[in-house]
Amino acid sequence: MFHESMVIPSLYTADDQSVIKRWMQSAPAYPEMDVLDDSNKVAEIALASVQNRLAQRFSFNNHDSSAIDRKALECQIPMRNKLLFPIHLCDIGRNDSHRNLICQESYFATFLPGYNIYVVTLSLPSSALYGYCDVAIDYFQNVDDAAQIASHAKLVLKAWWKQQQKELHIPAWQELLKSGLIKEDSALLLEDAA
Repeated sequence: MFHESMVIPSLYTADDQSVIKRWMQSAPAYPEMDVLDDSNKVAEIALASVQNRLAQRFSFNNHDSSAIDRKALECQIPMRNKLLFPIHLCDIGRNDSHRNLICQESYFATFLPGYNIYVVTLSLPSSALYGYCDVAIDYFQNVDDAAQIASHAKLVLKAWWKQQQKELHIPAWQELLKSGLIKEDSALLLEDAA
């Protein structure tokens, strides 16, 4: 499609490139250690083409007006939406004891051409927990097939869930809401191991 040397400047602005490089040097991103600005920007790059499928939370105020916590992502480079295809890994539900509901977490892996990595992202319907709805949590090098993508993504998720339980005291998730590339039996085993 295009010459290899043109991939990065064709898909990412100069600002995107510096954010991606900086984020790759500090990944994995863990909220108690990091400011998640770069992590959020990388997630927005990776998820721009599927933003209409991501969970949203509506809130209402006393004046009967509503607000959506998730901001609309504007992709500055339209070609990116045609070339980046986030792969749905799974959706889990955590018990939100403050509101007595299940909070949905969606996980995706997106290949970033030019960097030759898969970025693993977390999407939430609200920015209340991390300050952002979307966070890039880690990445792994390009692999050849879906089974390898699932295998590497499972390692990222296991480390993320373990860190959430240990450092942030976030309890284990309650249910698998939807399986994707990571199937139900694998997700359940993974959660038990975290």
